[in-house]
Amino acid sequence: MLMSQVTVWLSAQTLSFLRSEADRQFPLETGGGLIGYWSDADTVVVTEFVGPGPASVHRRYSYQHDHEWEASQIGLHYHRSGRSHVYIGDWHTHPGARSGDLSGTDRRSIRRVIKSRHARAHRPLMVVLFGNPERWTPSVWVAMLKPTWVWRQQLSIEPAKLQLFSA
Repeated sequence: MLMSQVTVWLSAQTLSFLRSEADRQFPLETGGGLIGYWSDADTVVVTEFVGPGPASVHRRYSYQHDHEWEASQIGLHYHRSGRSHVYIGDWHTHPGARSGDLSGTDRRSIRRVIKSRHARAHRPLMVVLFGNPERWTPSVWVAMLKPTWVWRQQLSIEPAKLQLFSA
């Protein structure tokens, strides 16, 4: 079963904030969470983002989330939205990179998100900003587990189409 290409709607203002955070942390990686909703099987809307928490660890080639802080922020947005906007994935940077391809670490991370009963995200997004200050390019991915054998599941990660809108 092939997934049809997912369209991800993101406000230009949100992308600007993500780029500013990437500039602020350069040359270290940074990231956070994404909040929104799936309007149908092929369309997701990002309504909010969560930046790095105070206990986040920023390194040249890795970023460690402050999970407790991010979960509290996601919970606030969830309640403010009337419980309609939920955690839908993560975003992070690849400073100095020439592509937004996912690393092996990114793939393991997205698999953990899918399997986490706390995340409740069976088709999470992964937004990667790659490049350098004032020249960050977004790449967007959507993942899911597909059954292969009776006891195994294969990670499927497909590129998504990014659509910007004015808020």
